[in-house]
Formats: sequence, C-alpha cells, structure tokens
Amino acid sequence: MAFNSSRLPDSRCSFSNIFNASESTSVYYRATLTTCIITLLLAPIRIVAANTLILAAIWKSPSLRTPSYILLAGLAFTDFCTGLLTQPFFAVYQWTDLTGNIKIFSVARVVLNFVAYCLSCLTIIVITIMAVERWLHMSRRSLLTMRRVVIIYIISAVLLIVLSAWNIYSLSSTTENVRAFDVIFLLGVALCFFITGFSYFRGFRVIRNHQSQIQTNRNAIDIDKYKKSVFTICYILAILLVSYVPYVCNLAVISFMGCSSPKSARISTNACAVIVFSSSLVNPLLYYWRIKDLRDRVRGILRNFCCKETEEEA
Repeated sequence: MAFNSSRLPDSRCSFSNIFNASESTSVYYRATLTTCIITLLLAPIRIVAANTLILAAIWKSPSLRTPSYILLAGLAFTDFCTGLLTQPFFAVYQWTDLTGNIKIFSVARVVLNFVAYCLSCLTIIVITIMAVERWLHMSRRSLLTMRRVVIIYIISAVLLIVLSAWNIYSLSSTTENVRAFDVIFLLGVALCFFITGFSYFRGFRVIRNHQSQIQTNRNAIDIDKYKKSVFTICYILAILLVSYVPYVCNLAVISFMGCSSPKSARISTNACAVIVFSSSLVNPLLYYWRIKDLRDRVRGILRNFCCKETEEEA
C-alpha cells in the first residue's frame, strides 16, 4: 500500500516548499530524520522478508494459480513496489528537505506523487475485486477466471498510470484541473467501497443460506473454507482502513482548519505516512497466518533455501 505525502494544500501550509532545516537540534530536523530512518529500515524488510516470499510461493505453486491467489499476488506486488519505489523516494524527499537540495527535492516529490497514487488506488481496486470474486465464487456464479483477473489488473494499472500522469500535470496547472482530479479520485474510491460493502453483504447472505444445507446437500460449498477466506479479506480491508485513518484525519484537519505551523503539519503527516508504510509489512504476515496453503509453500521455500545454504557450506 502506498500514500500521497505531497498532495496537500500547498497554498495553506506550503507543503511543496523546502524548509532546509540545517539546525540539527531542532524538533523538525530530529522528527524528519527519524521518520526517514524508519522508512529506510522498513523497506528492505518488506521487499526481502515478506512480499517476495508471498509472490514466490504463488509463482512456484501451480495449485495456487487461481483467481483469488492471483489477486492476493496483486496486493503483494503493490506492497513490494511500495518498498521498492515509494519508500525510497519518500526518504529522499525528506532528506533533501533537511539538506536543502531543492532540485532533487522537486524530482522526488513528483515521482512520489505519481507512484503513490498508482499504488494506493490499485490496492483499493484489487481489494474490491477480491470481495466481488469471493461473493461470485460462493454463489457459484464466478465470472472471474485467472486470465480475466490478470487482464483487469493490467487495465486498472494502465488507467491509473494515465490518471496519475494527469495528476502530475494538474499540480502545475490550473485549480480547476486539480479539483477535477480530486473529484474523480473521491468518486472512484467511494464506488470501490460501495461495491466492496455490497459484495460482503451478498457474500454473508450466501454463507447464511448455505449453513442450513451443509448436512443435507453434498454439493454445498465448504462453508468453513470460504467463510475463512471472506474474513481474511475483511482483515485486509481493516488493515487498510486503520493504516489510512490517521493520515486522512490529519489531512482533513490541515485542509479544513488550516495550520499555524507548516513544519508541525509536515511532521504529523510524515509520522502518519510511516503508519501507512507499516501496513504493507503487516499484510504478508496476515496472509501467512490466515492461509494454510500459502503458509506451507512459504515454509517449503525457506526450507529449500536453508538446505542449499547448508550444502554449499559443506
């Protein structure tokens, strides 16, 4: 999961300005340096120890190449890209703010803005598709094959790249373009959450109807299995909401109430960003805990890796 750290009301709090806080004893300097270090420490852990294992387990196991697991791999991929792209540029964005390198600061801000929108929106879209896929699968009307899921994922990514490019253009364009993009973004997010909520409502109705048929109908779905998968998606959605709530609330306060201190506003925003980043490390741990098949594959990969290391040393 990603976020947009620079999409803030520049006119009110000057979030696009560089502060060049060279005073190492200042609160702003210490707070920014701390979030920068934490961000850099989280990135390799997420890439190497978490999402890479999830992607490798799904890639190397033909039995896991189903629509639901492909969507799960899509989420792991966005988290992987967050650690590979968003976090390093976020750290550069903060470091150049402290050192006063305005050229690199501007480039990092633009790249961060572009990548963050793509990854955060793609995450929301994938979670929506996962909810729809579980509902259709439990109601035995599954229209999502592995091929279709991949096509939808690619189309969504391409559209988001185009919209994010428009967003970059809007930052240096008129206020009307910025507002138009914001309206499209908010409507898209609202639509995704509506579809997700509707799919959960229908999915739980299917679960309730099938619970009365398990004893008498051999063709009834494995209710425990699919109930667990639905709740796993609920947990993923809950992590997304919990990680974004501090950031959204912080942004809302700054946007509607203004701020007397731009530095304090940026400190709070950076701190909330670290919470958003940490969610991408929690997600693969959730997959490992909730999904037995995936857990077994990850263990197998680690076991084979350790055996090869032992053989090479011997």
